Amino acid sequence: TITSGASGSGNGTTNYTAAANTSTSSRTGTLTVAGRTVTVTQSGTACVFTATPTTQSIVSGGGTASVAVTTTAGCAWTATSGASWLTITSGASGSGNGTTNYTAAANTSTSSRTGTLTVAGRTVTVNQAGSGPLAPTNLRIVVGP
Repeated sequence: TITSGASGSGNGTTNYTAAANTSTSSRTGTLTVAGRTVTVTQSGTACVFTATPTTQSIVSGGGTASVAVTTTAGCAWTATSGASWLTITSGASGSGNGTTNYTAAANTSTSSRTGTLTVAGRTVTVNQAGSGPLAPTNLRIVVGP
């Protein structure tokens, strides 16, 4: 929008304002000042991503969970697993708000373990409990002296 100097004679200045660009894409417009074309390019908004929650706990038997992605419409993102026991089942990529769903395999070790997912550039830490001590398979009970 021309705010001042829309017309005149001799030397002068034309002032203008550009409305905010709410798109992630840049845009270009032109002004004609004294018969000359002036090109104005405006960058798009930066994509800012939030992934929640950033830490999750999974029982030793495994299970499913999800991570919510919040961002501006048109901002593309991906999700990857950094652990062999974490498998992304849906939402490996998206644009705008979305959800990544994943499955954690059962932990057959008695030790707990930690793995990570990278969702929309954010690290999500997954902690999984160990399976605990194994019960004996043969139990003999002796009664008497």
